[in-house]
Amino acid sequence: MQTQTLENQTSALESPYKKPLLIQILLGVAFGLLNHGVYFLQSFNPVPLYMDTLFTVTASFFGAVSGVIAGVLYHVLYLFIYADVALSSLVWMICSLTIVLIIRVYIKIRKRVEFPDIILLIFLIALIISLEGAIIFTILNAVTAFVEDSQIKFMYALLNSNSFSTFVSALLPRVPVNILDKAICVLLGWYSYRGVQKLFTLSKKA
Repeated sequence: MQTQTLENQTSALESPYKKPLLIQILLGVAFGLLNHGVYFLQSFNPVPLYMDTLFTVTASFFGAVSGVIAGVLYHVLYLFIYADVALSSLVWMICSLTIVLIIRVYIKIRKRVEFPDIILLIFLIALIISLEGAIIFTILNAVTAFVEDSQIKFMYALLNSNSFSTFVSALLPRVPVNILDKAICVLLGWYSYRGVQKLFTLSKKA
């Protein structure tokens, strides 16, 4: 019985979905920089996607701390690197932190993540972030005359000019864009996590 308890404790400590604090901090910084790298590269060949949470997803699978650091670092870098970015843009950090929360709560409930879970996470994250993003935009638009992102600017203007409310005009275009965007980010983020996790496993065996 004692041996079994010890094995269970060891298994919990070595959970692939929660790394030690120092490792999480280092991973969070690394993935935050990579996150911004993906967004920066996309600026040379813009596509109608956000592509700003790929490595936040990867970091989130390693732990809440690494996920939060990756998400926060991306938004802070975005604010300081681009001269025309307003301080109010930091409010979009809420979306990144929500992704971290969704992934960590899902892992806490499910204990493990397999491919069907990833498909569910894609739609769960996309729908929640679309709703959250529309709420944030509606508030920013009322307070600061915030302009909609280029990814959905055309559809937003079209809907809004046809008597749809600001909230609905911001929400409807976000759903398909976020489904495609999060399909890419969550899938690649998960596979990146598995690749890095395999490196950790190999280093322990060496």
